[in-house]
Amino acid sequence: FNTIINVSSNVTFEDNESFQDQEYSAVFRHCNENLLEHFSYTICWNPFHSEMTDINKELWCEWDQVIRPYNELTRCIESLTTNLGCYFPNQVVQDFFIQIHSSFFQACPEEEQLFPDAPSGVVLTLTLIPVSLIPVLVFLVVWKSKICD
Repeated sequence: FNTIINVSSNVTFEDNESFQDQEYSAVFRHCNENLLEHFSYTICWNPFHSEMTDINKELWCEWDQVIRPYNELTRCIESLTTNLGCYFPNQVVQDFFIQIHSSFFQACPEEEQLFPDAPSGVVLTLTLIPVSLIPVLVFLVVWKSKICD
């Protein structure tokens, strides 16, 4: 895969593992983390919070219901971080998203389980039946081969 990197962009993509070096390569830029934290809440949190309160609380774990506001929040934070001369991601942004997740998505399951696990008794029974048939089948094959000889 060829990766096109826009030098003027400070956004990190998953396939670009060099994001860990951004802090050291951008030492000439000054990141005011206090300002970033303040603007994160005033510029990005408020619209997200407003949109999330418009969504029924029971639907906060439904990804198709929250993807648009969450995507807008992410874009807002990325843009704000870039405009303030900070690298992305950073500790302020990480703390911000931890706050978002603990406020809105704490009750959501980590991943949706499509098929629940079968009870252990059923699994044990379905495992032991075929295993116990193996000696019976071996006996029948040996017995049949002795009769045919």
